[in-house]
Amino acid sequence: MRKSIYAGMLLLGAGLMTGCQADMDAPELEIPVSTLQSNMSILDLKTAYEGMSTPVGYLPGTEVLDAAGNAVSGEHIVIKGRVVSSDATGNIYKSLVIQDETAALAFSLNQSSMYVDYRLGQEVLVDMTGLNIGYYRGLQQVGYPGEPYNGEPQLGFMSYDYWLEHSQKNGMPDADCAYIRPDDPVPADKMHCFVFNSFDEVNGQLLMQMQSQLVEFRNVHFDGAGELNYSDYQESANRTLIDANGQTMTVRNSGYSNFYNEILPKGTGRVRGILSYYGDSWQLVLRGLSDVMITEDGSKEKPFTVEQALDPENEGMSGWVTGYIVGSVKAGENNVTSNDQVIFGGDAEMDNNILIAASPDETDVLNCLAVELPQNSVFRYYGNLADNPELYKRKIDVNGTIGKYLGMAGIVDNAGTKDSFEIEGVTPGSATGDTPRPAGSGTETDPYNVGYVIAATASETEVWVTGYVAGYVINGDFEDANCEFSASEVSGSTNYLNSINIILSEVAPMQCSVGNSVPCQLSVAVRPILGLRLNPSIFAKKVKLKCNIKKYLGTMGIGNITEVVEL
Repeated sequence: MRKSIYAGMLLLGAGLMTGCQADMDAPELEIPVSTLQSNMSILDLKTAYEGMSTPVGYLPGTEVLDAAGNAVSGEHIVIKGRVVSSDATGNIYKSLVIQDETAALAFSLNQSSMYVDYRLGQEVLVDMTGLNIGYYRGLQQVGYPGEPYNGEPQLGFMSYDYWLEHSQKNGMPDADCAYIRPDDPVPADKMHCFVFNSFDEVNGQLLMQMQSQLVEFRNVHFDGAGELNYSDYQESANRTLIDANGQTMTVRNSGYSNFYNEILPKGTGRVRGILSYYGDSWQLVLRGLSDVMITEDGSKEKPFTVEQALDPENEGMSGWVTGYIVGSVKAGENNVTSNDQVIFGGDAEMDNNILIAASPDETDVLNCLAVELPQNSVFRYYGNLADNPELYKRKIDVNGTIGKYLGMAGIVDNAGTKDSFEIEGVTPGSATGDTPRPAGSGTETDPYNVGYVIAATASETEVWVTGYVAGYVINGDFEDANCEFSASEVSGSTNYLNSINIILSEVAPMQCSVGNSVPCQLSVAVRPILGLRLNPSIFAKKVKLKCNIKKYLGTMGIGNITEVVEL
């Protein structure tokens, strides 16, 4: 390597001095070629020596014996992998990590500034025979026997010269990295990084496969952001990373790194690094500040753009996204890849989705996000194009998770409530669920919805109405209706719970209010079926009732129920 660099410097000097010797031959780039051949995967090696602290032997079954029965030769165990660590910033100390398509392995080497010779993506082959494999505080690695800890053997630093005797580089570094989910195929010919949307996902993976892997966690933020430094001068420090579910992971930072005095950034985003292990828990080790991609983007004041949401690296992030409503996905389409599967404009076939884009005039589905409209939600009621074609080209801000919906990039996990979206010119009514539009004809095959009953101005007899069993009325005033208890509270409560009436709602119980619900009087005949005291399992079920529409408890409601169909 020094010879190549020196030759390049001489050539540069010659060019500066003369500039007219264009016919000089430039020195050829020296590309390392390993004479070793791998014969064992990293995972197989780690598995073979799991729980052990010992030198690596020959490949099992290949020993050649002399006349006295002693092994005199045999096939050495050789592994190969690509470098995924870097000590360039000083946060990783005397450690080199390689990975193959099966696992990753850390080498504890008594050498600094290894990033100069071992760039990210450099393929390395290692003759493991005779090297010591074992553990340091629970992390399986290769090194040199050190002082025991609590009676257990521990590995320390291996001589760098010994490492050079056992390892060979092969080819030039290739820093191209594939970002993959845990269940995706793992590439054998390039560096890869496992992407997780929560810390719980890591716990479902095999310990030996994930130790020392390059990983990225999405939708995370730092505890103490904007206040704490990464570390203190010449002291190691633990900082806490928090995921979207509130779970935590330790980030171990060195006081010798070149970023120790930087302040932890505010916001939410992606953090990657080497997934190390200490004692009995995971910890993340950053390679540098470029591994921290946290931003305040996604807040209501600074929402993600559509372009940001289309970037695969932002998949899994949660927050607000801003754009324009430009169309919807056609009925029956579940894997959208082309324009003929969507409708640009307000003439929608489905009410469960909309397309948004950066421009109101967008007509290429590849530049769009599919937004999920939750069933029986305020968002679907006010935001779908099938019922609201005038929303075409309106500006929209929506809160959710960047992911996949109907086979394309999209926004999912929206709460559906009025405070989870904003559409230009649209003002949702009060309460968590607003008064639904009347629908249905009152027949068994096309029953009225709750919106029809709310809007009714006269009584009707022997009609069909459908909705969700959402609660009961405590006293004689429907305004005191309890619509927000859980199923467990229904089944376990005795206070006020009765079988005299129920509340029928247009939406599921946790979204209901008096604005989208009506009271239902129960006759003795139907109380065992619909009464919450007698049949608590009916809570939250969707039903179809043959009944009369009439005044009840001060509002339009339902009575004289003669038939009940559970849907």
